[in-house]
Amino acid sequence: MRFFTVIFVLAALVVSCSKKEKKQAILSENNMREVMWDMIRADQYVSDFIMKDSTRNKKNESIKLYDEIFQIHKITREQFKKSLDYYGSRPDLFKPIIDSLAVRKNDFAPPFHPLPSLNPIKPINKDSLARSLHNRKVAE
Repeated sequence: MRFFTVIFVLAALVVSCSKKEKKQAILSENNMREVMWDMIRADQYVSDFIMKDSTRNKKNESIKLYDEIFQIHKITREQFKKSLDYYGSRPDLFKPIIDSLAVRKNDFAPPFHPLPSLNPIKPINKDSLARSLHNRKVAE
């Protein structure tokens, strides 16, 4: 009986330790959201500014920025990939992350308001030339 108790306790310890390791390897939803937000912003930066410079390689610049993001958030590329795979396999957890990023993107982008022109263009009527000629003749 004592043998089975020891086996049961050891099995419980192994299972509990493996769950902790798995949870530590996966980013929390909030951390995943923040990392993905920074990656979206990095991609936007590359698209808006780096692509205009023909001497720079888009892929290399993206990799550099991603590595900086991983350093800022104190995670590894492998940890991010594991987390992305985990959340990708769990749509019930991944959908709220993606939805919150979409809302955040809309809140982040300022609405487009065209500036009013200082010298608005007035439409030219075909008759305006004829009227000015007519007014000259009448005045003479």
